[in-house]
Amino acid sequence: MNTIQNLWPFLLIIFSCYLLKYACDTFEQAASYLGRNFPPGVKGATVNAIGSSMPEMCVVIATLFWFGDPSLVMVALGVTAGSAIFNGCVIPALSIIMAKDENGVRVQSIQLTKRTLIRDVFWVLTAEIALIIFLGFNHFTLWMAVVLNVIYFFYAVHLYIDAKRHQQGEDIYEYEEIDDRGAFLNLITFNFNTLFFSNRPFTLLPALVVLSLAIAVISGSSYLLVEGVLGSASVLGVPEFFAGLIFGSAASSVPDLMLSVKDAQKGEYEDAVANPLASNTFDTTVAFALPLLAWFLINGVDSLPLVQDQSLTLLRWSIVGITGAVAASLLFNYKKVTRNVAYFLLAMFFFWAGIMYVLIG
Repeated sequence: MNTIQNLWPFLLIIFSCYLLKYACDTFEQAASYLGRNFPPGVKGATVNAIGSSMPEMCVVIATLFWFGDPSLVMVALGVTAGSAIFNGCVIPALSIIMAKDENGVRVQSIQLTKRTLIRDVFWVLTAEIALIIFLGFNHFTLWMAVVLNVIYFFYAVHLYIDAKRHQQGEDIYEYEEIDDRGAFLNLITFNFNTLFFSNRPFTLLPALVVLSLAIAVISGSSYLLVEGVLGSASVLGVPEFFAGLIFGSAASSVPDLMLSVKDAQKGEYEDAVANPLASNTFDTTVAFALPLLAWFLINGVDSLPLVQDQSLTLLRWSIVGITGAVAASLLFNYKKVTRNVAYFLLAMFFFWAGIMYVLIG
């Protein structure tokens, strides 16, 4: 019985990974239709980023509204911040290692656009620096939440300007079909458009229904993820913050990982690397700060206490340090990003996780 009890939290985390992966596929399918008239840059900064970052946002929502314990926002912070480091190191690394050309042949290196890379790095570092400054205070305030959301707004504006500058013509929306797997498999993989609307191209009402159902699954999955994180911390005898930082962040990053690897295997290297960077900007601003802003307004308060300890200090500086190292690795090698860069990024992630375990766990 003890063995089952000890394994249960980790099974919950694995199960939540499965739920999040398929629910986010469905979310992005419907959201792509709803954002079909957005310029490409704005669509990427809103529809795509929200789709792959919904788990992090829902974890914050779960800790604040479902568990009803504001102190658990530190677990959510661990998930969000750990996701940023996982996204920055592991996802680009695996994308590079698994990259193929347009003919499906494995490649030894990829090439990136320096201008795009600089833009995304600038905004993710701006967002993360703002976050670590705010986390240095004894309270996280309503106005800090507002500032983080404003940073993301300016990032979206920057993307919009770039999109308009380089737009070659009007983008035509293409329905992103999810294969019909049969009634049972459609049900357990949340292929709602096939289940309820015969897999027809979207109109407004079906898109809203599918989006709402996907959000419901993602929200429930995030609740299970938080339960698993809290349970795993108890089993391992480590702080809940650390469990969120490692296990929660890896689980919530599954949609980002799958999306980037798919892009890399289609030869779309820019998207494979840009997606986790843009997602990190969203995670450290809107995904973390928007639920907090709503919580402040609903409860009529303007601040939330932060416990200043070693773990929070380490997290603050490691976020920017790791992101800076990732940025330098990619920028210095953007013309030819080889597997050696990927191995360096993976080694950096595991070294960081080990250091955090020794110093926090």
